[in-house]
Amino acid sequence: MIVLGGYRGLMRAVADAALERGLRVLMVIPEAYEKDPFPPGSIIVRTGLGYRERSLVLVRTSDILVSLGGGLGTLFEELIAHSIGIPVLRLVIPGDRLTTDRLASCFPSGVLDDRLQGKTDYSSNGRELADKVCSIASSTRR
Repeated sequence: MIVLGGYRGLMRAVADAALERGLRVLMVIPEAYEKDPFPPGSIIVRTGLGYRERSLVLVRTSDILVSLGGGLGTLFEELIAHSIGIPVLRLVIPGDRLTTDRLASCFPSGVLDDRLQGKTDYSSNGRELADKVCSIASSTRR
């Protein structure tokens, strides 16, 4: 199952591609997105929460956090995942100037806190990222 935070931007493209392939899509949305249109076949959880609070629910629902890059909200979700031991996989494209790319520059090893077991696993292309997701997913089902 693919868990997303809404049906806008890149999340829309991911949701549409997943649904076309017959995968289940769960959207954990903030109150601000509740009136948005959603694709048939997706499962919508209207949290009634703000963005940051919704992010906690989104991450806690996940076995793996896959980050395709983004701003402060994506960074916040990555930090939550680290703090509770959820694996973080990130696509890093050279030359991108997204907020999340700054974290990769500061922590090239992927270790944000030596007291925690997890780290961000960086990938430079989508195929490599997908292979890592499948490998981890097959061994970490809750």
